[in-house]
Amino acid sequence: RVDMNILEMHNVHKSFVGVPVLKGVDLVVKQGEVHALLGENGAGKSTLMNILTGVFPLDEGSVVFDGKDITNCTIAESEAAGVAFVHQELNLFNDLRVFENIFFNKELTTRFGKLKKQEMIRKCDEVFEKLGVSIDPTDLVENLSASEKQTLEIAKAIFFEAKLLILDEPANFVDNQFENELYRILQELNRRMAIVMVSHDVGTISSVVKSI
Repeated sequence: RVDMNILEMHNVHKSFVGVPVLKGVDLVVKQGEVHALLGENGAGKSTLMNILTGVFPLDEGSVVFDGKDITNCTIAESEAAGVAFVHQELNLFNDLRVFENIFFNKELTTRFGKLKKQEMIRKCDEVFEKLGVSIDPTDLVENLSASEKQTLEIAKAIFFEAKLLILDEPANFVDNQFENELYRILQELNRRMAIVMVSHDVGTISSVVKSI
């Protein structure tokens, strides 16, 4: 159901070394929604998302995702539930190829343990075709532009059927050439999943949200 809550975070508290960062925060996201989580640097935006994705435990509160309680889950449990987090510091290996990054620790193999390289490349091509982008799965990641690297991270979320995509400071990757491309990609993604964009840049994020 489109009106179903995909995410419910209630009364979330978090302190670091006795200093409160989050005090009684609530966040509800419905399926198919696009949310902008805005605030100054240090306001606790990324901390809230890191609690959702299992990076930090919360001190108090609850987290329900897709109807299941995932309070204080691990990173792996969050990913398995369907949460994808594209961080400012992209989680990519520059010395590996595009398809190797997408399938890192999830490689397709035969029953004898041999890598199914051509099948992984083909599946990458299918995802890029859905996104309408031209990225060679066999290219080294170090050869990609910053915007292409972010697109690669987004493609990973689609490939593993995420239900919620979190983009941390997407404006950092937006230039005049990539801006319209990002909008178009997010429009396509929003047909498949809910989106939360975390940023301090009100102007750029407002433009992105309005375009979707």
